[in-house]
Amino acid sequence: MRRSLAGLLFGFASMFASLALSGFWLQYTAFSPDHTRSAAKAVLQDSEIKDEIASLIASATVAQLNQEVPQTFPTIDTEPVRQLVFDNLRTAEGAALMQDVIADSHARLIGLRDEPVEITPEQMVPLVGNQVAMAAPTVVLPIDEVGALSTMREVLKWLVPIAAGLAVILLLLGFFAHPEKAELLRSLGILFLGMALLLVVIGYVVPTLVLPLLTNNVWIGAVPKLAADSLPFLLGLTLVLVGAGIGCLAGASASRRRDRWSQPVRRTQYREERRWS
Repeated sequence: MRRSLAGLLFGFASMFASLALSGFWLQYTAFSPDHTRSAAKAVLQDSEIKDEIASLIASATVAQLNQEVPQTFPTIDTEPVRQLVFDNLRTAEGAALMQDVIADSHARLIGLRDEPVEITPEQMVPLVGNQVAMAAPTVVLPIDEVGALSTMREVLKWLVPIAAGLAVILLLLGFFAHPEKAELLRSLGILFLGMALLLVVIGYVVPTLVLPLLTNNVWIGAVPKLAADSLPFLLGLTLVLVGAGIGCLAGASASRRRDRWSQPVRRTQYREERRWS
């Protein structure tokens, strides 16, 4: 009875711990504008995001050029300017200039920002390479909040700490139930493997393949890029969890074998003692 109770407690603990870890990772990759700010260069690897920024800046700059010097630029085309900005956004300097814009865009997409996202003339000048851009109007990015992402963010905000707290409580109760060593190792092995599985599914597959289906907004492309940027660390953590899980299961199997080998000896000794008594 005690062993089955401990196994049940560890089973629920495994479920909640896996949910807490994977939910935390999803928060970090898909719902953290601060992380987005530091990963601006990765986000700008998305060609559609980069093209939208470049097109808006080019249109504003060319409009200002045509207004200020119409005799010199009577029919200037926006394409060369767009291409110049596009190329500059590929550089580390261009990504650094757009850090705040990208973080604010992400925040607005997931419902953390109500104000419109703007690109100021000061930010445009280095990308365009022409001081005329200082007189251009501020560019406003066409980004709206995605209700499904906002709801998911709110759910994760309370789900992760609650799941983590329940996992700790259930683990402690499982230890207090004094499980056998083999049962303890087996439960811990399942715990680690379950955490590794959900970490990959919720921490990488969901932001890469599922969240982009929720909206047609260009800026949703930032989420898969953020997930890919964090992938090496996620894989490293997953391998550690898988290794720990396999090690625990191997230890449980070895412990059971030792118990089976020792039991016949004890029974034989017991019968011999009864025979001579």
